[in-house]
Amino acid sequence: MKPQELLAGTRFEREEQVFGAPWEARAFAIARRMTEAGICTWDEFRACLIEEIGAADRARISGGTPAADVYYTHFLGALEKTLAKKGIVDASAIEAKMREIVESG
Repeated sequence: MKPQELLAGTRFEREEQVFGAPWEARAFAIARRMTEAGICTWDEFRACLIEEIGAADRARISGGTPAADVYYTHFLGALEKTLAKKGIVDASAIEAKMREIVESG
């Protein structure tokens, strides 16, 4: 099978936008840059993301959050927790920056 055939009918073949909003792309870029800089590994970040999604799922089951949560909301939460855990920034700085990112997106 040719590589083009593997992509037939996928979003990659159609070149659709991968991110729903500019802030999603920025959050992804920050996470990727953190791994490239050696601040954390991608596996560390992914584990935090899995925890974030799991916590949201548990909260949703118990009626604590709306069903409209989106993937990059969880991604942003995992990014925030990773930055705090690694001591890169404190919680208030993270909150201010995340508001800035969301408002500019």
